[in-house]
Amino acid sequence: MESKPKVSIVVPCYNEEESVPSLVERLRILVKSQPNWEVVFVNDGSCDRTGKLLDEAAAKFEWARVCHHPTNLGLGAGVRTGLLNTCSPYVCTIDSDGSYPPESLPHFVDLLIAGADIVTASPWHPDNDTAEGGLHRLILSRGVSWCYRIVTRAHLYTFTALFRAYRREVVDRVGFESNGFPAVTEILIRAIAHGYRVAEVPMPLLPRERGESKMSLGKAVRGHLKLLARTPGWMRSEREKSLRPFSSARL
Repeated sequence: MESKPKVSIVVPCYNEEESVPSLVERLRILVKSQPNWEVVFVNDGSCDRTGKLLDEAAAKFEWARVCHHPTNLGLGAGVRTGLLNTCSPYVCTIDSDGSYPPESLPHFVDLLIAGADIVTASPWHPDNDTAEGGLHRLILSRGVSWCYRIVTRAHLYTFTALFRAYRREVVDRVGFESNGFPAVTEILIRAIAHGYRVAEVPMPLLPRERGESKMSLGKAVRGHLKLLARTPGWMRSEREKSLRPFSSARL
């Protein structure tokens, strides 16, 4: 593998021992067809065999690396650690539970090469089939995405999908404070304020293949309410500093 991979895939994992073997195998097949790609797993303080399984994968495959948090810090913290440990020109973040197919990532990267700054999966796009995720995920994700669409005035349908691809410039420039699930939305909002071009890919939200969701519905709702309250004033300030207007696209 090249010393500087073209694409890095960041995968936050927390107590996903049931999902890891299948995920690693799917990523192995993907990376085999994309030899200059790497995968950076972040074990976010798992208390099951997740860390051990990921270490075994990293020892077996040269395309795999693992970062460990000694305690559970949250999805946002896992994403941050993964991003800080990559240097590729294109970076993807994906779920560890099989909600979205990692096999679609080459298409996402192609859209970056074509001109997008961020490419995000969009289960709530009107061109998409009916999503099949858990009830709490459907209600929370769709509801808050609708709220963020109004508050940001961005012509986007999904703000909460972790499954994305970014240009390096976005990763380096756009910071985020949240350590929890709302971090995914915060990254997108900050990117919108900076004027980055966002492309949505209609994609079904599938039920997780194995294990259970680690999302605390109450904590996620509180986090999004806090972020929603901050968004209007914060975006106004960021847009004043931004040199480019925001644009979205279905590419």
